[in-house]
Amino acid sequence: MTAAKGIALAAVLGLGLTACASDDPAEETTSEATAAEGGDAEPLTIGTILPVTGTLAFLGPPEIAGVGLAVEDINEAGGVLGNDVSVEWGDSGDTTDTSVASSTATDLIGKGVSAVIGAASSGVSLAVVDTFEEAGVMQISPANTAADLSGYGPFFARTAPPDTVQGAALGSLVLDGGHTNVAMLVQNEAYGTGLRDHTQSAIEAGGGTVVYGANGEAQEFPRVRRTSVRRSPRHSPPSRTRSSSSPSRRRSRSSTSSSPRAGSSTAPRTSATATCRTTATSSTRAPSPASRAPCRAPRPTTPSRSA
Repeated sequence: MTAAKGIALAAVLGLGLTACASDDPAEETTSEATAAEGGDAEPLTIGTILPVTGTLAFLGPPEIAGVGLAVEDINEAGGVLGNDVSVEWGDSGDTTDTSVASSTATDLIGKGVSAVIGAASSGVSLAVVDTFEEAGVMQISPANTAADLSGYGPFFARTAPPDTVQGAALGSLVLDGGHTNVAMLVQNEAYGTGLRDHTQSAIEAGGGTVVYGANGEAQEFPRVRRTSVRRSPRHSPPSRTRSSSSPSRRRSRSSTSSSPRAGSSTAPRTSATATCRTTATSSTRAPSPASRAPCRAPRPTTPSRSA
């Protein structure tokens, strides 16, 4: 990597961390002078290996937006050495299928990127960090915390504190809150187990105990395969069997009740009941006092009989 590329990379990293532009005229003048002096330099291309798919995809949008904002600010300020910075976007996937990240790493290297922003997952970075180093491509992660990545090599850097620091702080916070019996729900990958191990060490050093999810207990998740649970017959709701003649019987009774036989004193209750139910369910307001009376069918008129 040339000195010019190194300076350009430092500028990108600095803006990626601060995500802000300067309003100082002196700094703008310096940037313009630098751009004028190095206008013939090779354009800087940055790649990303951030989660677009997989279990960490929810982390992708803000991280991708941060890279886009930094590059936009740099280009609006005159670019790097007189040229606009360009971005090659890539997907990191997650640790359930590291072939996604491996494929992205190969693709970015083939496109000639000078540096890569990512990955979000420590496990994913551990799967591709050697590939980038062999190609001489600088990898900068905004989120990796695994202790195994501390001092990994000259081509890896991160802007997040490692698990050794976070675990000690988290363990102290738990103990300071008066909690001595602690349970941990841990994802079974480098980030989950790494932070757990260092947090557990801090808790135990302070006199606490990890009662669930401790190192060596094999209680990380996912650890069991979900299976469908079948209901026992005695808990199954009773099935309702209807004969094929039931619909016709209902229609027959309905038509009969709506048209009373001559000489019958039975009123057609079907229509009165239906009207009452419709009135009660179609309004969301409290019923008025008049409507609280029970629904009754109209009193039938006794048909006259001929002597």
